[in-house]
Amino acid sequence: MPQSADQDRASVLEGSLELLGEIRAAWMEIEHGRDRRSTAVAALCQMSLDHAVAVQSLIATLPQSAISLVRPQYEALVRATWACYAATDTDIEKLLAPLTLESQQAAKRLPGVQDMLVKLESSGPRGASQLLGRARQCLYVGLNSYLHAGIHPLARQLNGYPGALLAGVAMNSNALAMLTLLNLAHLWPGEPVLAWMNALHHQFGGVLPELEPLTPHQPSP
Repeated sequence: MPQSADQDRASVLEGSLELLGEIRAAWMEIEHGRDRRSTAVAALCQMSLDHAVAVQSLIATLPQSAISLVRPQYEALVRATWACYAATDTDIEKLLAPLTLESQQAAKRLPGVQDMLVKLESSGPRGASQLLGRARQCLYVGLNSYLHAGIHPLARQLNGYPGALLAGVAMNSNALAMLTLLNLAHLWPGEPVLAWMNALHHQFGGVLPELEPLTPHQPSP
């Protein structure tokens, strides 16, 4: 007998929390690099994963707030990937400068999401810019509406949230959390991150959309 939509949603949400628990436990075991770039990337990855945890923790009870957090989760992932592969040393110093009015002003000149994606076309893992760009195209219209109290959250506030919608949001957030780990594979090549990701994808395939493989970036000779 097929599961009901509520049972399907509950199964996805339960599996999502278990997946994030595995990711966070392994994250805590990795010895992060001490150089400035590694520090920035690790902090941005942690920020993205923290948003993922909040999404999964809130989605059953406060879905509007949970969905709103998928966009900052995505943008932290993009910035972490850009910082890992494409940011200049000057960019990294702007990111890590002590928070003052002057550093706040300087940070305004850092690239936005679209510019970071353009930079990653030539400097990131092959296919990373395209994959992150497609995620942006698929997610941004709805997420913008949630961030700005638009018609999407208003309609759901009045009419309720379908289980399939909430399960889909959870799965997309899970995919972003998995992609965050690719930055760890670059910064800490001694750790078996990619093999571990493959094992997680096999174990938790039921709470993940199809993830496209990325090949390591090969610098031009």
